[in-house]
Amino acid sequence: MYKKFDTVVMNPPFGTKPGNAGIDMLFLEAAVYLSKGAIYSLHKSSTRDYIIKTCKKWGYSCEVLAQLKFDIPKMYNFHKKNSVDINVDLIRLYPI
Repeated sequence: MYKKFDTVVMNPPFGTKPGNAGIDMLFLEAAVYLSKGAIYSLHKSSTRDYIIKTCKKWGYSCEVLAQLKFDIPKMYNFHKKNSVDINVDLIRLYPI
């Protein structure tokens, strides 16, 4: 049995690359299991509707606290550009 935490704050992988699709939702599901209160998490804005719908199924309310732009620098050989701006949502989940 895991200990329950009051608050979870995380920046999960976005899960958009082949081989890790959906991993952001696995992180979010783990946070729901580990938290007895609020969860704060960063996710690509393009996944907002899916995240909100899924959180409702889990019995959680989900609100977007901020819309941000992440500047992701070239870090790996497969990156083609020097940097890319990604639209990101800071979301808060809490049990309904």
